[in-house]
Amino acid sequence: MVQIAGTYQLEKNEKFAEYLMALGIPEDKAKLADSLKPKLQVVVDGKKISLNSDSGVENASSTLILGEEVDEPMPNNFTLKSTAKLEGDTLTITSKAPSGKVGSRVYKFSDSGLVVTLNADASAPAGKRHYKRV
Repeated sequence: MVQIAGTYQLEKNEKFAEYLMALGIPEDKAKLADSLKPKLQVVVDGKKISLNSDSGVENASSTLILGEEVDEPMPNNFTLKSTAKLEGDTLTITSKAPSGKVGSRVYKFSDSGLVVTLNADASAPAGKRHYKRV
């Protein structure tokens, strides 16, 4: 089984700015977020999984409990209702925004890194973030 816990460095994005803009993030902020190369630390403690991102501009931290809905604070001052499930090397987080929109983040782990696929509604392109294990 692939090791999930660890520290990861963002290497590249695919359609990440477009994804953010489709969610209503202003273009200048979306392009800034797209240009950053944050580190992501994944900590596993039983059923708890913590995701801690350090971009050097804005830090984000979430603690999820597998199979339970939790309040997940986001950097833009809103809170998602999120539920996580772990199947093998894949962590899937399904989130509901205050607007009622539902999206997902799929974290696919490998020995060398991690690919995060971000999905919102059908009008938003899927974004991908590629990380290497450090």
